[in-house]
Amino acid sequence: MTTTPLLSFDLERTYPAPPERVWAAWTRADLLRRWLCPDPDWLVSDCEVDPRAGGGYRARFGPRPAGDAYAESATFAVFEPVRRLVLDVLTSGEGMAETSRCTVLLLPADGGTRLELTVEGLSGAEAAEGMRTGWQWCLEGIAEHLGDAA
Repeated sequence: MTTTPLLSFDLERTYPAPPERVWAAWTRADLLRRWLCPDPDWLVSDCEVDPRAGGGYRARFGPRPAGDAYAESATFAVFEPVRRLVLDVLTSGEGMAETSRCTVLLLPADGGTRLELTVEGLSGAEAAEGMRTGWQWCLEGIAEHLGDAA
């Protein structure tokens, strides 16, 4: 039996903000909804966060005007405030359902925070490329949010 390899990728981004602000962007619904949408022309129509180990977030996002083409739910498998999150994520909608494990590390950097993101357990190359693009948009969205909040 042949199986599809599970794929992963790493991204990183440095923000000119302290780790506490970057952490809040991941763990507060009012902030998460500002950047979670992986396309700048889409919107997050619903978002809730339970910020604790075993908690997580749930969101709906997609094209305007409804913003409900996709659903994403994540469980915080590891919740180490202002340092590390490990999320088990299910993204579904428009004929797709993809699970992944995302590890977010926040590291103090000169005058800010370096975020290191690892996404693992993707089902194939197409899923990995789509998720990579989406996460790149999300990391840019965090930068825009942090700039707006400055």
